[in-house]
This record gives sequence, structure tokens and C-alpha cells, in this order.
Amino acid sequence: MVHESSEKGEMTARWRTRMDLTAIVAVSALAISGLSFYRSYIYTNQQLDVTVTEVSYVTNRGELYMTVAFSNGGNRDAALLRVEPAVWGRRSKPDPEWLPLIERVHPNIPVTAPKMPTIVKAGGVDVITLSTMLNPGDAEKAVTTQGGAYLGVRVATMNSDGNLFFLQHPVARLLIDRQGRIHGAEPAIHRSLSGFLDLEGAPPGDMQQSNKKTPFVWAEEHY
Repeated sequence: MVHESSEKGEMTARWRTRMDLTAIVAVSALAISGLSFYRSYIYTNQQLDVTVTEVSYVTNRGELYMTVAFSNGGNRDAALLRVEPAVWGRRSKPDPEWLPLIERVHPNIPVTAPKMPTIVKAGGVDVITLSTMLNPGDAEKAVTTQGGAYLGVRVATMNSDGNLFFLQHPVARLLIDRQGRIHGAEPAIHRSLSGFLDLEGAPPGDMQQSNKKTPFVWAEEHY
């Protein structure tokens, strides 16, 4: 009798352990499901990082190439409305401003690829390439008081709430020698920018040290 009672006690203990484990798993699954529902339908995180990764200027052919990466770390999609290269200079206004560069390097190569507008999915990364013409003579005439001519990007975005944002920022400085000719280039940005922030960045750009977010920048010497 004592032996049977002991066996029944052990079986009851095992059954309770299994039930407790089943209950814990069920509660955990419910908690995970609730957290997933909260993050997907209730909690909103709007985040779009803009990182310039490369600027190359084939000076003697007047070809300018840039690569810009857009990283969506939020849980809502983001819209890229416009991404374009620019040069700092004057056109019809007394004060200098970012002038968009829209001339194609080839009829079959668009200035911006892929075509705008486009969507950066939540948790995704899109890489945009910019290809345009910039006459080296015009660039050398665009020298600022900071020394050198500045290249930049102009970006228009929209978040999932329908809010519009526009940012402009220097990305590279063309180095000008004493004869007034381009002899190289250096980065003018060393960080990622927020794609959901209005920003009117003017030369000279960032004053930070080179780091993992500093783009590769190159310009051919003008001969």
C-alpha cells in the first residue's frame, strides 16, 4: 500500500509538472503574440537613415557619380519622393544655394536609379545611384569662401503619417589649387542623416573625424 501510494504521488507530481510547463508555454506564446500585435498595429517607430557611401567625379569627362543608402530601421514603410545631386552656387538669387544637377551622362542612364518615387520597406535598405554631368569649369567657378567647391545631395521623403520632409547637405569638397583647377576631393559628411527631418545644410558640412560612416570620395585632377 505504501508503495502504491508513493507511485501515485510521483505520477501526480509529474502530471502537475507537465501542466505547469504547458501553462508556461501557453502564457509565453500569448505574450509573444500580444507583443507582436502591439509592435505591428499599435506601436509606431518612424526611422529612416540616409548614408552617402560614395562620391566619384571623373573631372575631365565631367561625370559625377554618387551612391546613397537609405536604411529603414522603423516598423513603418517610408517613401522616397526625390533624390538628386547638387552643387553649391548662385543662379538667380544673390545668396548661394544648392543647385540640382539634372543633365544625364548618357541618354540611357537616368540621373536617379531606381526611378523615383519609391518605397523603402520597414526593416529594409535601398541603395540609390546618382549619375549626372558637371562641367569642371562650372565647378571651379563655384568656389566658396570656405575654399573649394561643394557637392551635395537633396532628398525629399514622406513617412507613413503623410508628413513631408526635405533635406540638403554637403557630401564632398572639390579641392582647388592655386591655378584655380580641381586637383582632388575630400568628404564633407561623416554621419548618417535622418530622412524624417527638415535640414538645410550648407558648406562646409560636417567637421567630424573620418569614421565608419565617412563615404569614399574621389575626384580626378583637372588637366
